[in-house]
Amino acid sequence: MHKRIVSLLSLLVIGGLTACQKDDVTASDDSVSQSNLADIQAYATSKGLTGSSTNTGVYVALTKTGTSTVTPANGQEVEYSYSLYTLIRNSSNVVVDSFVDSTYATKSSFAYLVAANAGLTEGLLRMHENDQAAIILPSAYAFGSTGSSDGKVPPNAPIRLNVTLKRIRTEDEQINEYMTANKLTPTEVTVSGLRFIKTVSNSAGIAPTANQTLNVRYRGTLLRSQSAFDSTGTGTYGFTLGLSVPGFDEGLAKLKVGEKAIIILPSKLGYGSAGRSVIPPYAPMRFDIELVSAQ
Repeated sequence: MHKRIVSLLSLLVIGGLTACQKDDVTASDDSVSQSNLADIQAYATSKGLTGSSTNTGVYVALTKTGTSTVTPANGQEVEYSYSLYTLIRNSSNVVVDSFVDSTYATKSSFAYLVAANAGLTEGLLRMHENDQAAIILPSAYAFGSTGSSDGKVPPNAPIRLNVTLKRIRTEDEQINEYMTANKLTPTEVTVSGLRFIKTVSNSAGIAPTANQTLNVRYRGTLLRSQSAFDSTGTGTYGFTLGLSVPGFDEGLAKLKVGEKAIIILPSKLGYGSAGRSVIPPYAPMRFDIELVSAQ
């Protein structure tokens, strides 16, 4: 929100796959990449999977087609579940899968889709709601050259994810469902998409102006987290209107001194497609704000 962001929260960028991320790949890793691609193709053939590979070597095969025609798009949130396997060579030098984890086989994971990101996102973007698929990731998009911390996925090993794509949500759907679940009724929905819920009024308070320093108490959270990614605690922080993210400025300008509100920002009023620190790209945010004084 402001340059003062304090990272109080570690996000799960791809649901429960906390260790799955793009490893740093150099030219010397070419042999690993080629070996991964050969193993993935040999494995897919032995399993009778009829899928295809992306330009980055991610292999996607639908294993059960749902009835939905809804497909995910860049910037949307997906809800999915998965089981995790690693590909290894057995004593006969045949590529087989070895079970790793099913913690999220029924439990939902959530991710904001960024089309430019290689790996699991590529597979999810090829699915419809209710589809099931085998998504096989080269090690560079899985646990890299170190393997998993528990030793179940060896270094440089591809992984297979048996994925069920449960649901796709736009930002408006996310925000509206959040407000319903938390029994929040907006005082105003602005043209920009800001949801403004005034929680404490002060008709005698002074309205802020653009050249004033506004002392504000606030707490910021993502819609899927109870933990604050930034907070003033019991103290305050000074702002000048026009120097923060657009949604925070817009909400703050609607308060008089002594008033409080909840504001919910679509990502275009926050950090948009880039995200920032612990805030993922395309993530809506909630701020509980109080205008303490204006000077």
